[in-house]
Amino acid sequence: MARSRNIKPSFFMNEDIIELPYEARLLFIGLWTLADREGRLENRPKKIKMSLFPADDINVAEQLENISKFGFIELYNADGTDVIHIVNFVKHQNPHGLEKDSDLPNKDGVYTVHNRNPKNKTIVGKPIQVNKADLKHFYDKTGPFAPQNAGSNGENSYQDNELSQTNSNGNTQEQLENSSTTVSISDQNALIPESFNLNPESFNLNPEDNNSAVSEVESTLQKFSFKSALKKHGVPEKDATEFMQIRKAKKAQNTQNAFDALLNESRKAGITLQQAIECCLKRQNPWGAFKASWYQNDKSEVNTGQSQGHQSFPRNVNEQWGAPKQYEPVPHTEVEGELI
Repeated sequence: MARSRNIKPSFFMNEDIIELPYEARLLFIGLWTLADREGRLENRPKKIKMSLFPADDINVAEQLENISKFGFIELYNADGTDVIHIVNFVKHQNPHGLEKDSDLPNKDGVYTVHNRNPKNKTIVGKPIQVNKADLKHFYDKTGPFAPQNAGSNGENSYQDNELSQTNSNGNTQEQLENSSTTVSISDQNALIPESFNLNPESFNLNPEDNNSAVSEVESTLQKFSFKSALKKHGVPEKDATEFMQIRKAKKAQNTQNAFDALLNESRKAGITLQQAIECCLKRQNPWGAFKASWYQNDKSEVNTGQSQGHQSFPRNVNEQWGAPKQYEPVPHTEVEGELI
């Protein structure tokens, strides 16, 4: 089953990856979606082609060899199974907590398993390396993994007796991970993996760090008020309120950067911010922002008498075209002879 994975922009600039043909690069990305949580999948070129390139003529086996030459993947056989292992998968990917353990071994024939929270089945603790013979014991919690032997497995095992001890002091991480009332962000999204943000750079998977980051952002946003900044620079309450209404109608962003730009433009125009806001409000079509170039153009038009809505006209027609000429009457002259 294909899974959601994350891709970093630096992938496309990697000096070794760009040496691969584009088919190999696209195949490499596609392998991530087919691999299990340890970055392993069966080396079955035909099946991979039908999953990633059903309508393209691409030689998957050949491109797998090309990718392996650069060390991005390992191709090996373990326990009678041909395996593809994506070398740095666990470094760059963040599988969902509910994703099941890998069914495939590493090149030494060792399997990677995890203990899970009995309430929501998400991973608890660090990965455990076991041989194939111990897999059944691990999942059945028998043999060396039986509860009475849990102490030998250290921090990697989930121990009910330790949980009861940690509940007594109420402050340990084990209690936070296994409490039915305290659920981490990944657990809340456990049943809908596709909705969980799998990009570790854009989403902090540590609930405590995430909450502190959100609080820091919120406090930063609360510190700045566009209207307060206007008033601080001498703009009266009434003008500031009216200007904010205009900005709202024009859907302008009231950020710190927007205010700084407004202040810089007023200084560039050689006037105070208060004067700039007055200029914006007194226009027939008020401005929701201020530009020095707009101000200079307006000022130039006013000086030439051609400001919008204030064009200067002559007081009467005679002033524009001059008074009509006075013509003298032509004297009547009699003409002798017959009219033709």
